[in-house]
Amino acid sequence: MASNNYKGSSFSLANTGSGFSRFFPDSLQNTGSGYNYGIEFTVEKFFSKGFYYLASLSLFDAQYQGSDKVWRSSDFNTNYAANGLVAREFVFKNKNSLNIGGKMTFAGARRFSPIDTMATIYEREYIEKSALKNTQRFGTAYQRFDLRIAYRINAAHVSHEIAFDLVNVTNRKNVLKYSYIDTAPYFRQTYQLGFLPLFYYKLNF
Repeated sequence: MASNNYKGSSFSLANTGSGFSRFFPDSLQNTGSGYNYGIEFTVEKFFSKGFYYLASLSLFDAQYQGSDKVWRSSDFNTNYAANGLVAREFVFKNKNSLNIGGKMTFAGARRFSPIDTMATIYEREYIEKSALKNTQRFGTAYQRFDLRIAYRINAAHVSHEIAFDLVNVTNRKNVLKYSYIDTAPYFRQTYQLGFLPLFYYKLNF
């Protein structure tokens, strides 16, 4: 769905959900277009002998066309994404078990649009140059490493599970977007989730 602006713009609902920007569109009409195509490779070892892994690689292109009829990369067009998951389970003589696993995620650098400085100062939020929508990319690709350690205690009629999830264990600063600040150059990079340790206890009857 594209903007109904008579001048034409690069706005499209195809890009919504890629960030946390405020959303105040003008009147809209269903005249936009878009396409996504690519290929995916997956290798998986099903769980056996206490071991499991899964690896996937996606290569793709995601383009859209706003009311200005110009084809552009969408906000989601990182061109590639790769994931790896591995887990190992150790079962003890008392039938309790220890599970240790990890996950790796990689993706291409996010795209962004140059700042419209005057509009940004007036609106007090990061305003893009519509004609240059998604023509630039941040300098670093997305990377995230997660670790999980879980211990399961099996009793006669109940089981207990204690686990630690270490999200983004390397505290990688993955860029999310540019956001407004009230001093020159009037924008700064904001980042996605940093290191987050989680603990949980689960009781199964």
